[in-house]
Amino acid sequence: MIYATLMTQNKQICFKPGEIPNIELNAKEISQIILNLTRNGLEAMEERGCLTLESYLQDSKVILAIEDEGCGIPPEHTNKLGTPFFTTKDSGTGLGLATCYRIVESHNAKICVDSNPSGTTFIITFPVPIKANENRCC
Repeated sequence: MIYATLMTQNKQICFKPGEIPNIELNAKEISQIILNLTRNGLEAMEERGCLTLESYLQDSKVILAIEDEGCGIPPEHTNKLGTPFFTTKDSGTGLGLATCYRIVESHNAKICVDSNPSGTTFIITFPVPIKANENRCC
């Protein structure tokens, strides 16, 4: 579905995987987050836009950032993001981001949004559990 959108609308995806530790996540739910945010980002962009997915380690947390080159989210809407049934789309249900926020919360993660007129970035911060062996004193 995403590949078809890329081809028919002349858009690109750039994936920048970083070295991150293995953390326990529900693969199906994380795939749902990526699908929803990717689809939203692609819909927000004009032809020849690029969507960037990046993962990296920062301050002992795993970061997943999804950045589009769309028109941004108006400030008056940012505090409503994740609210069930809130949508700015003509044919949207308002459940995609609500689902993302619920999944993020169930993983004890946090989601932040940085938006301006040249694009929007969703930043998801996953905690990295400290291994029990690292806490023990010799």
